[in-house]
Amino acid sequence: MKSTIHYCLILDQSGSMNSLKNEVILSFNEQVDMILKMKKEKPESKIKLTLCTFNDVVEFKYVGQDIDLIKKLTDSDYQPDCCTALYDAIGASFVKITELSEPDDQVFLAIFTDGLENASKHYRAEDIQFKLAEAEKRGWAVNFFCRYEDGPLYKRRLKISDKNLVAMSLDIDGFKVMEDQIHFRFKKMFDLQEDD
Repeated sequence: MKSTIHYCLILDQSGSMNSLKNEVILSFNEQVDMILKMKKEKPESKIKLTLCTFNDVVEFKYVGQDIDLIKKLTDSDYQPDCCTALYDAIGASFVKITELSEPDDQVFLAIFTDGLENASKHYRAEDIQFKLAEAEKRGWAVNFFCRYEDGPLYKRRLKISDKNLVAMSLDIDGFKVMEDQIHFRFKKMFDLQEDD
């Protein structure tokens, strides 16, 4: 049986993201278009998307949804406000994807935050360190996207390796870097799936 690719995007929706709202919506929609375009070349591919947004509350907008059924993100779907429960979002997403995926499936976690954790109630930095290490052991791909100035702190606090940490500018150019990195990771997984 052909393995499934699970793409999980963990997306900051705290108040400071308000100035980046248009870039976020555009970036998500372009990612969906990119994945659909790849799938057109190989229609038998199984690709499922999970979208987790977080401020002081963690919300799953999609959970293991077939990529063909994903609707474009709109202005009303993405409303930045409040604080940053980053660790809770990563922890909850890890649990969800663990439940959804089979051992042979490929998993890609893309985490984006524009600031620092300040609102998690259920997970601490040590818990997330453990979960990210566990993701690596399982062979999951992980990219952690953050501001240049926050990179060293997250690297130290969450023990994120250089290959998984992507520091970026918070503008249209930064989001292009993020999309390119996601496209690169996705293409690798897509090509692997072809060899199943």
